[in-house]
Amino acid sequence: MLAEPVQEPVDDQELQELRAKIRVLEAKRADDSRHVQQLETRLSEAESFVALRPKLQAKLMSQQTELAAAKRELADAQQLAQLSETRLLDAQEQLEMAMLDKEVAEERSELAETELEELKEKYAVLEVEIKVLREGGGGEGDLDSIKNSLAYIQLEKQNERLKEALIKLRDMTQETEQDQRRRIAEMEKDITGLDDLQSQFESTLVKLSNAEVQIEDLKLQLDDALGAEEMLVQLTERNLVLGEKIEEMRITIEDLEALKELSDELEENHVETEKQLNEDLNQKDAQIYQHVQRIEALEDTCQDFEGTITKFRDLVLQLQHELDDLRTQTQTAQTESATAASQTAAMMSLNLKLQSSALKNQAKNIDLEIRGLESREARELLGIVQPYLPDLYVESDTDATNCYMFFQRLAHKADLINNVVAQAHGLPDSLNGSVSETLVGVCEMRARISGLSTLCKRFAAILRRCDVESFLNIGRIFPEIAPMEKRIDMHLNLLRKDEFREMECVSDIIKIQAQFDHLAETYFNGFDHDLGERELGYVLSFDHDLDMFAASIGLAKTSVESILKEEEVVFDMGGYDINTELFSPLQMLLDNSKSAKTVSKKLTKRMDDLTEDSSALKTHLVPEMKSLSDLAAELVNFGISLAQQIMPHLSDARSGKSSFQLTTLIAIVKQTASATVAKTIKPGETVWDAIGVSIATVVQEGSKLLPSALEAENVQKSQQYFDHSLVVTNNFLVSGKAPWITRVAEIKASLAVNIEAERKVSQLNEEMQGLVRTLKTKDQSIQENTVKIELMERRLEAAKKQADTIANHEYEIAKAKRQERAYEEAIEQLQADLDILEQDNAKLKTLAAGQERQGTQQPEPETVLIEGNLETSHLLEQIDALRGTVRFLRTENSYLKGQDLLREIQSLPPLLVPLNRMPTPPLDPSGLSDTDDSDMDTPSPPPTLRSLSTETKQLYRDVIRFSSSPRVVDLSTLNLKRAEAKGGKVWLPKKQTPAHQVWERKMEAERLNRRVKGLLDRANLINNL
Repeated sequence: MLAEPVQEPVDDQELQELRAKIRVLEAKRADDSRHVQQLETRLSEAESFVALRPKLQAKLMSQQTELAAAKRELADAQQLAQLSETRLLDAQEQLEMAMLDKEVAEERSELAETELEELKEKYAVLEVEIKVLREGGGGEGDLDSIKNSLAYIQLEKQNERLKEALIKLRDMTQETEQDQRRRIAEMEKDITGLDDLQSQFESTLVKLSNAEVQIEDLKLQLDDALGAEEMLVQLTERNLVLGEKIEEMRITIEDLEALKELSDELEENHVETEKQLNEDLNQKDAQIYQHVQRIEALEDTCQDFEGTITKFRDLVLQLQHELDDLRTQTQTAQTESATAASQTAAMMSLNLKLQSSALKNQAKNIDLEIRGLESREARELLGIVQPYLPDLYVESDTDATNCYMFFQRLAHKADLINNVVAQAHGLPDSLNGSVSETLVGVCEMRARISGLSTLCKRFAAILRRCDVESFLNIGRIFPEIAPMEKRIDMHLNLLRKDEFREMECVSDIIKIQAQFDHLAETYFNGFDHDLGERELGYVLSFDHDLDMFAASIGLAKTSVESILKEEEVVFDMGGYDINTELFSPLQMLLDNSKSAKTVSKKLTKRMDDLTEDSSALKTHLVPEMKSLSDLAAELVNFGISLAQQIMPHLSDARSGKSSFQLTTLIAIVKQTASATVAKTIKPGETVWDAIGVSIATVVQEGSKLLPSALEAENVQKSQQYFDHSLVVTNNFLVSGKAPWITRVAEIKASLAVNIEAERKVSQLNEEMQGLVRTLKTKDQSIQENTVKIELMERRLEAAKKQADTIANHEYEIAKAKRQERAYEEAIEQLQADLDILEQDNAKLKTLAAGQERQGTQQPEPETVLIEGNLETSHLLEQIDALRGTVRFLRTENSYLKGQDLLREIQSLPPLLVPLNRMPTPPLDPSGLSDTDDSDMDTPSPPPTLRSLSTETKQLYRDVIRFSSSPRVVDLSTLNLKRAEAKGGKVWLPKKQTPAHQVWERKMEAERLNRRVKGLLDRANLINNL
């Protein structure tokens, strides 16, 4: 009887699971309670914010009203400034026009004087000629002849013209003199009025400077208010952010504490669970041991029962056989005996096979154990021998030896991956059935990894037979190429775990192949020791190319066969039979490739045997192998191109974009063949025949090469690689002395040194090491001292900077206090003036009321009443101006106090966590444009108080800059040019002319006016909101 299994451990396990679930639920409950508390705190904060919202709105409205009042005052001040500027510009324009008129008059007078001088000279010449003519006349006859002569007539006409010109010149000179006298008188009057204008201009400048000071004060007050508001907002935001961060940190601390408690509980539970599990394991081990004993006893009992049952069955069968023997004839008994004999023979043969396989496995296991023992002994022996090796070998020959072993090891690993992958996919037998794209990729991978293996074997063969210098030179590249083996080891591990990735392996093989090709060109070029390995490479390339060709043709055939089985595809055969036109030729190509594959297997086997025997075929067979490999490559190009061009047509047919057309496939076959293997097709020959001829050529060349390869005459055997002779056959070096044999003698010779010299060298080395240690300790102490000195210097500089900053802060504080006292005194003085003016205003109001009451009784003094009203209105305007000044001073005082507070805040150390503030909005670009093109821009976002304050500051700075710039037209350049030209006409650039200067000033004033209007519009928009 079997004992019932113990259920207590299961209950304990369930209890532990339930406890864990309870802890998880408690943790979730604590999280929920914390979330509820957070929500309650947020709700209370929201209620407090709702309660504070009316106060904030009221405060915002009051600030808006104050801002509107400040804007109105600013507009009034700007209007006054503009009026004064326009008056000043008019006076400047009048002065400039007077100067220009004076210059034009001077130019005209100079021209008239020059013409008068020319006419005077001509008149003098004519008088001289007339006098000569008069004195030279001898008689009346001569006088008549002279008068009748043409020259005389011309002189008379010219004299008359000159007289008329003189008369006109006299009239013109009189007119110009009168005009000049009139203009001089006007200019004298203008000059007398210019003094008055100059005095008015100076008084206007004084008023304008006072107005600018007032405007500046108002703007500073406005900046102070905005700065205080912005500072208040910043401090509020900072407090809110800090409160949120404190709350978040508190919640985080609570979470961490809860997690710590939970982790402590889990640790305790883990320890308890571990103890319980150990106890359970011990109990289970005892139970397992008991169960094993019971199972063994039961198995013995079952075997006894089975023996009894078999005996009973044998007895029953024997009785049945006896009954059958009695009932049947002798012939039936003979046939049954014959059948039993055959069955026993079959069973015996199977038993023999099983025994032989068991013996083979046992022999393999014994061989593996012996090889493992030998490898362990070899490693241990290597570890023992390595310390005895001389330093010269370790320094110079270790990398070269490792490089030689690296290439041999890498070639073996590549062959191992190739063989295992081929066995896993059933290559090349799996190419006879349906072929998938994965199988084609595996064939390509095998071809590439076979090429890498051949290249490594070639490198190893060269290192086995090269000279010592080349051996050591090539060994220097070992540290660079050693990491490549890790990628191959990774793929071997993946292959061992059945997680091999073909595409990743192909990409790694391509990278390693490219690097090895570079090594072959750099270090292994010019050696002929790798003849056998090169021949093996050509044969393996031929073999793998045949596999690629069969895989690509099989893929094309399988793809077409699979699409024919689909019912949704529309087929257009074009009157052709697909079996005759496509499937039969493709199958024929596959059958022909099998014969070529047989030849390639024989060649591969032959070359493997030769390379293992350290032999090679003679060099005259190498071109034949290379041509055979090139022919196979052409076939591969045809197969790959055919499969790549057929696949898009089949995918279009599956997706319904087009129908399946057999004529298209045949055209693709013709096009591909004409571009690769069937470039020259004979008349009357089909494409399939041309492709078959190419395959037959490959088979023929391979069959022709095979007997030559099998003949012993074409084999050149190599002597032992490690003897001390070189063998040259047919001008080709096939073997030679191993480089490490030569190096042994050199190393032994270098080790024969004087023992006494070694002892002295070791003693000197010890002394040198002691000196080096002392130098290092001194250097370390010097470095420590320099570091200490630098640290003290930095501390001293920091102390000096702190002292300077403290002194600067104290000076600024004292300066601010002095300014504060001065402003307080000014405010008190202005307040006193304001009180006096208010009293005067009240008196004037009472007087005005009394005069109005007396107006009905005394109608005569109307002019006096009008004058009183005018004076009262003027006094009221002055009172308003003084009130604005007082407000300005108050805001200035608050601004200065706010600036002091801002300086103190800015002097504080920065916060550890940056505030998440909104970025400062950009200025409105419409106010900065000189043209109306800005109206075409995209609409700007609605203005805010912050943006308006920023823009107001910027506009204030621009207006101050405009008002402080010189406003007098610069005439110095023009006067200098005129002085150089001595009263003549002068030329000036347009930008230096007085008119252009006046125009630039007007344009700048218009731009500022547009910006002020835009700012007022946006402020009104905020007030409306």
